[in-house]
Parts: sequence; structure tokens; C-alpha cells
Amino acid sequence: MNTQETTKETWKQIWTRKGKAEGTDLLAYDGYEATHVDMEEVARQIIKRLDIHKEDKVLEVGCGAGALAQYLDCDYVGIDYSHTLVKKHIEILHNSVLTGEAANLPFKDQSFDKVICYGVYLYFDNKEYAQAATKELLRVAKKGVLIGEIPMRSHREEHLLFNKEEFEGWEISDGFYDPYRKDRFNAVYLFK
Repeated sequence: MNTQETTKETWKQIWTRKGKAEGTDLLAYDGYEATHVDMEEVARQIIKRLDIHKEDKVLEVGCGAGALAQYLDCDYVGIDYSHTLVKKHIEILHNSVLTGEAANLPFKDQSFDKVICYGVYLYFDNKEYAQAATKELLRVAKKGVLIGEIPMRSHREEHLLFNKEEFEGWEISDGFYDPYRKDRFNAVYLFK
């Protein structure tokens, strides 16, 4: 597929196509094939920031095929809007994963101890959807939420961009991996 054809696809079409690919490279399925990211280290950072323990019930929103999930040792549930990536995640990792939208999570209030949404906000269609998703993440969490790799600048014009002020009241830190460390940030909200 040439670059011109790829840019005409919506993000949802791209993720659906990726989920149909063959193989077991979870990074490639989840969009990191052109990025040298140590997902195990990212998982360690997330576990540290959210203080995740084995007994914690954790939801990952935008879980994809499980590039991050493979390193989480907890009571894990994932959700993604790509049915093909959900299917691939279940086939490879055998996790509890379902298809759904970040802005309309099918869970009761405070269903999870901690909620993770890593490397997803850049793919949202607009800020209204992102705001609705943020409300949903906070609604289903009891103890904390981590939204990771939120872009302020990007190499792709299709990425939705944010600024740190949009996450007022959240703990803000630099992104977890280079080369985007200064172009992206993480936001953590811990309930008191």
C-alpha cells in the first residue's frame, strides 16, 4: 500500500487492517513498528506511577493487541474499538478484552482500581471526543488514571494535539520514550 492510499484511511480503518495482519509482533500491531520503544520499560513506569499491584483490577483503554498488556501483572481488562485488534489480543495473550469506545465505556462507576490509556489520545477524532473519553476514564476508576504519550507536537498532521493546560489538576510528566520525550507528556490523576 503506498503512502497516498494510507493517508486516506481513517485511524479506525488502519487499526482494523493492522489487526488482520499475520504474526505475533505486538508492537507492530499496536502502531509502534516505526518507533523504537521499550514497552517493558514503559510498563514499569506506568506500574510505578499508578502503583499497580497484582490484586489491582486494571482497565486499559485502547489496549490494541496487547503491546503494553503483556507486561502488566494484575487483574487486567482491556478495551479497544478495533475488533480485529481485540481478537488478536485474545488469541495471543488470552486476556479479558472487549470491543468498545473510550468515550462510552460499558462499565459501572468505579469498576476498576486503576485505568490506563497509553498512546491513544493522538488518534482521537477531535477534542470533544477526548474530553468525553477523559470523563469516562475518571468515572470507571476508583484510585487513579494514567493517560500516556499525549502529543503537543507530532510528525503527522493527522495526530490530535494537546497542551498540558488541558489537564489542569493532573500530575504532568514528560513522555516515557525518546525521540518524543519533549513532544509528549503523561497525565496522572490520583483520587484522594
